[in-house]
Amino acid sequence: LIISVTNSFKQVLVSRGVDPDKIKIVTNGIDRQRFHPRERDAKLTKSLGLDDKFVAGYIGTHGMAHALETVLEAAKLIQDHPNGQRFRILFLGDGARKGRLVVQAKEMKLKNVTFLDTVPKAEIAKYWGLLDVSIIHLRNVTLFESVIPSKLFESMGMGIPILHGVGGESADIVRKHNAGLVFESENAAQLCDCLIRLEANRDQYAALRSNGIQAASQYDRSVLAQHLLAQLEALAGSNALT
Repeated sequence: LIISVTNSFKQVLVSRGVDPDKIKIVTNGIDRQRFHPRERDAKLTKSLGLDDKFVAGYIGTHGMAHALETVLEAAKLIQDHPNGQRFRILFLGDGARKGRLVVQAKEMKLKNVTFLDTVPKAEIAKYWGLLDVSIIHLRNVTLFESVIPSKLFESMGMGIPILHGVGGESADIVRKHNAGLVFESENAAQLCDCLIRLEANRDQYAALRSNGIQAASQYDRSVLAQHLLAQLEALAGSNALT
């Protein structure tokens, strides 16, 4: 028995001659006791100057694979927009490109971007709760079309609409559940347009939020664990018969 976390990985294995009947899919998921809809923390919101702001956030590794320069470019476009003062872009995390991103934001004279250092795991959901929308982004390369960033499930569980800049299987999940908007990777103009659209269209925003919460139940780790257990029990039973 082979357990794959994506359908794309299964397809690769099958193309290499592995019997498809031996491969079962069990995706990554979320702990819904930790990641669920919550109100903004008032004290944290005030301390970060986020009162009355529409907050888009990237939470995770700031690495070379993530091409977060695109998010800075979108922040610049939004800053120049007539309603630009309404938006704030939040970065939380660390990584190989973090220092350069901070410098670049200063060079671009961005006033709508806030960088935060990594926080303890126990506090991360509180910071997710600051976001109106989450940004998921990877470089525009074929390799990433086969991955599913785990923050996709956390966003859905928190009821946070997703702005998804990754092609392939993970984008299909966003579209399937209508839990966010998909934009072309490394396309700052499209990301900017998505932000402006969701801030202005509250009905669409509410629908995406509701859809994400409903879809999250399918990716509950307790449900996925039961699915995995069933696969293992079936394998054990077939081996016992032989």
